[in-house]
Amino acid sequence: MENITINSDNGRNARIATNTLFFLCGISFASWASRIPDVKEFLQLSDAALGSVLFAMPIGSLTALPVSGIIIEKFGSRNITIFSLIFYVIALPILGLAQVPYVLAIGLFIFGFGSDMLNISMNVQAVNVEKILKRSIMSSFHAVFSTGFMIGAALGGLIANQGISPFLHLTTISIIDIILGIVVYRFLVAQDQKSSESQPLFAIPDKGLMLLGIIAFCGMLSEGAMADWSVLYYKQVLNNPQGYATAGFTAFSILMVVGRVFGDKIVHTIGLRKTLLINCLIVFSGMSIALIFQHPISVVIGFGITGLGLSTIVPLIYSEAGHSKTMSAGVALAAITTVGMAGFLIGPVLIGYLSEFSSLRIALSSIMFLGLLGAFLTNKIK
Repeated sequence: MENITINSDNGRNARIATNTLFFLCGISFASWASRIPDVKEFLQLSDAALGSVLFAMPIGSLTALPVSGIIIEKFGSRNITIFSLIFYVIALPILGLAQVPYVLAIGLFIFGFGSDMLNISMNVQAVNVEKILKRSIMSSFHAVFSTGFMIGAALGGLIANQGISPFLHLTTISIIDIILGIVVYRFLVAQDQKSSESQPLFAIPDKGLMLLGIIAFCGMLSEGAMADWSVLYYKQVLNNPQGYATAGFTAFSILMVVGRVFGDKIVHTIGLRKTLLINCLIVFSGMSIALIFQHPISVVIGFGITGLGLSTIVPLIYSEAGHSKTMSAGVALAAITTVGMAGFLIGPVLIGYLSEFSSLRIALSSIMFLGLLGAFLTNKIK
């Protein structure tokens, strides 16, 4: 293996810089998610129409997937991380300014493209830091993402309640992201660790990684659905005022942070398979509480438990993929993300159409069954 030569101080700096990127990614996505009800109302979109517009985001992401591994392999994850961060957040003002659905769709395409490339490149940076420090810390990086997600959700609710426009809100977040991204760039790991063996620029995951990818699909579909529809569920089904509509989403984000903070220790104690199995069953339990008992407190508790269950599914799978023996981290993550991210991106669209033909409550019940499917597939892991 080609070693990354870096001293311990720079290793700590690289970890802080990478954590900053995870935080910015989380707060940016949650900021957009928290303003979806306002944009939906302003554009007078039905659930199905909103689902159709949201489909522009997965199209953007799926466009980025085939080229991300190749670009990261050629230019390095540090350069691509900053490029994709800027590309990602310049879409935010477009989303806040959209006056017609097609402009919103264009903004979501850019947002999706940048999001996926940023997701893969910053996870390669996380794998680099793991290799430098010689210990598993992937869950902690995703805990920082969830912290940003939680803060973005909470702030988004407060800002929306004050009547501040989505454009001003999202533009401010975009400017802050770009400034901080430029500041931390120099501390990122400059050279990605690669295998000395010849590797393809794109590869289909082997059987083991594919199985993990399908579990990631279930988990990430659930995450995407919760991000885009939990606020609307709380507001529409429970008829709560806008000021409290983000309570369930915030609980979801808080418990996801808690799960990821302790995730590395749990995996070290009981192993990957048991951790995934328990997480999937927790997802089923949490959504059951939120959907069966239609009381505001029950929904908040249920959404929080769901966040706890989903917390370490993605970090575990990304860490496994990033340490692949047959593919470089960038190529392996791009391959596994193709499977997992499809769920995250298709989920909100699917929920929109299911809601239109049944109800939002029934549509979100699909997350319960995805939890059971994930538990079943976990038992197939050797």
